Amino acid sequence: MIGRKERLGIRRAEIAAKVIDGEAIVINLATGLYYSLGKVGGRIWSLIERNLSSEDIAAAIASEYGVSKEMVGSDVVELVEQLAAEQLIEVASVHVAPQESRKMELNTGKAYAKPELRKFSDMAEIFAMDPPLPGLAKAAK
Repeated sequence: MIGRKERLGIRRAEIAAKVIDGEAIVINLATGLYYSLGKVGGRIWSLIERNLSSEDIAAAIASEYGVSKEMVGSDVVELVEQLAAEQLIEVASVHVAPQESRKMELNTGKAYAKPELRKFSDMAEIFAMDPPLPGLAKAAK
């Protein structure tokens, strides 16, 4: 279990990701699996890219969406655990400091929805690094 105060980081050597119109598309190049994170999940992904902790991410999301930190705290932890289980993120090295933060907007009027990680395997063989990994068929299930 990842602690709420531990800094998070993207597994950059194995992951390709892009946030487009607020939604994050993430590809695990080792397995070929790809993932979609909706608007709230995309915002969480962008905060993980800045090496923030789950606690800091929950505070930012709560502020941006005008909801309580308690409400989003468990959602953030659940998503972070899913991302870690899929080997998309890891606890950042202790020497990694959070990247400079831009000023957060308060209650932007955006509707909060529980972040969801959707997993796709239909293009795993195409996305997997060449040559395909021996466990690719198992990972896609």
